Amino acid sequence: MTKHAIPRHKRIHRLELDQYDDVISIKDRLQFITAGRVLLIFPRQPILKRKLDLVLIQREAARRDMRLAIICEDYDVIDHARELNISVFRTVEEARTKPWKVPKNKVFVDRSDRPKPEHDPYDIMSVGRTRRAQRKKSPIIFQIARGLIFGTTILLVLFGFYALLPSAQITITPASDELNITLNIIADPNLEDVLPESLRIPATIERSLQEGTATIQSSGRRPAENSLAEGIVTFTNQTDLAQFIPKGTQVQTSTVPPVIYLTQEDAVLPARTGSTVNVAIRAIEANQGLSGNQPPGAIDRVFGPLEGLITVTNRNATYGEGVREIAYVTAEDHERVFELAQIELLENARDNLRVSLPEGEFLIVPESVQIVEIRERIYSAEIDQPSENLSLTLKAIVQATLIDLSDAELVAIAMANSGRYTEGRILDLTSLKVSPRGTQTILDDGSVAFQMRVEGDMYADIDTEQVRERLTGLSVQEAREILEAEYLLDSRYPPIIETWPSFFQRLPIFPVRIQVELNYVR
Repeated sequence: MTKHAIPRHKRIHRLELDQYDDVISIKDRLQFITAGRVLLIFPRQPILKRKLDLVLIQREAARRDMRLAIICEDYDVIDHARELNISVFRTVEEARTKPWKVPKNKVFVDRSDRPKPEHDPYDIMSVGRTRRAQRKKSPIIFQIARGLIFGTTILLVLFGFYALLPSAQITITPASDELNITLNIIADPNLEDVLPESLRIPATIERSLQEGTATIQSSGRRPAENSLAEGIVTFTNQTDLAQFIPKGTQVQTSTVPPVIYLTQEDAVLPARTGSTVNVAIRAIEANQGLSGNQPPGAIDRVFGPLEGLITVTNRNATYGEGVREIAYVTAEDHERVFELAQIELLENARDNLRVSLPEGEFLIVPESVQIVEIRERIYSAEIDQPSENLSLTLKAIVQATLIDLSDAELVAIAMANSGRYTEGRILDLTSLKVSPRGTQTILDDGSVAFQMRVEGDMYADIDTEQVRERLTGLSVQEAREILEAEYLLDSRYPPIIETWPSFFQRLPIFPVRIQVELNYVR
């Protein structure tokens, strides 16, 4: 069955009242209701406390052929309703399912219900003709009372228009200010939860295997014999046959031990006794340096199969580069390259942490990055070993303290919004910028002290309810002067006051008719 098919006297209209409703407003609202039953739903605030209020509303409902019921928690109103035989329900569903009471007494009496007169009207008229009409004058006090009542009624109507009709819209711009504070926060590895009141947050200890390599020049120096001595020897043929002298033929001195040289090229002695040939020679490795430098005539022996067939001599001295210095690794080099490798390893650890962690979410405490365990050292040369350079590859476990910046931001925002730094002002949370500042300090207990910078916008805290109450009944000019004198407003934007009707340059006497809007401008 559709809504329009339900008979009027069975349709229920829910009329929700608010704390500002009175008998007049409710009677006005009843004229727009077409249903035959009206359920008045009272607010939690007490209204219509008098029994007369319900009587007047019931009378208006009866005039419009409506039946009333209420949902109310005020026991006084419930008692009045029961005396008037008005149904009282606890819920809307109960009002739909349970029967409604019929009022005890009729509010209006139909003319058909009037009792029949005891005397015939025509008899009364005839009696009236026989008697002299006696006109009774009303006492003067009654006339005065009627005048007072009429005048009072007019005044009440005018006052009602004055109180309820006007409205006002006020727009004010609170003064703005900047928040700039630096908070000292402690990050404690032994802490599990964030403690905003004490500015303490948990810290994380991160451990990982890292590697670093360093290379230095060896600092050790010691003398060493230089390159092999060289010279020219002359071979003489002692036979009539040609003699072939192959490269690498060994010649030497007669000293003990002998200084040995090798020919550097092939040579041939002509087939004639006394024929000669000059051949280049070089000392062997065992005779490098100064020992290979021999005076003229010192080389006089041919060693090998040509011995006895040819003779040899050096007409000029052999020569070499003498003594030179060579580099070698010292114990100090090992210590120095170890220190440099540790520095390189820690730098690599910091870089690897920055890459592995989400950008901007964690703060790495630089001083907390330290080696806790050496796993491996690989030197390119040992101590006293000849080498121009020394390299070390170092592997170690590195420990670092990490600070979760989201925890730090939470503490910083909570402290900034606690009222300690914003007394008399409202903080605009959407404008806040929180960032770490300065360096971090590791305390004796292992916790880390660091700073967070909080920047944002603040506005003067203006109570709109208090503004409404303060300005009720004032003229527009007076209200503007009070706003500028008693409230912290932005001087760039003067208060805007709009009244309705516009010609009525005075604010309503009831605060509820005044609307105050705060315009926040940075």
